[in-house]
Amino acid sequence: MIEHPASDQRQSLEADARLDAGLTVRPATMADLAVVVELRLALLREHSQNPIYRRLRPDAPARASRLFAAQLRCSSEVTFLAESDGVAVGVLRCITSAGLPLLFPARHGYISSVYVVPTARRHGVLRALFTAAIDWCRARGLREARLHNAVENETANAVWDALGFQVVEHLRVCHLS
Repeated sequence: MIEHPASDQRQSLEADARLDAGLTVRPATMADLAVVVELRLALLREHSQNPIYRRLRPDAPARASRLFAAQLRCSSEVTFLAESDGVAVGVLRCITSAGLPLLFPARHGYISSVYVVPTARRHGVLRALFTAAIDWCRARGLREARLHNAVENETANAVWDALGFQVVEHLRVCHLS
């Protein structure tokens, strides 16, 4: 179920949610493709020590441009851009995803590719992106949101915990030779 954090966490989150006056969040358009590519590749580069994300292909920018263009055109997902005084400072992708056929819910929101530029962190950018994603999910009748994040990112783990997410699964990797 999509819920906001428990009341004992609200006060600190409300303080973090006091946005800079010039911060806006809006759905990205095809005109934003270059900045979406830039922000999402910055996310991957930031996790260059992660066993999965460190394997960035040399042609990743060209591949990203094609992939993200298709995502921006897709009706079952949205990419939100956070801008501070017209400059992109964050990105978040949200998808309507099918659930497992034997379990409820039949559909849920899936949040991915969340990135806030380092100089804009701790200014309510993630909270504003998250709020837009939750509103988007609710508008589509979704009652649950899910996400994956890099296990080694302690800050992200704490933030997602504070926003009401709980760990329910671990992704494991086994390299085959």
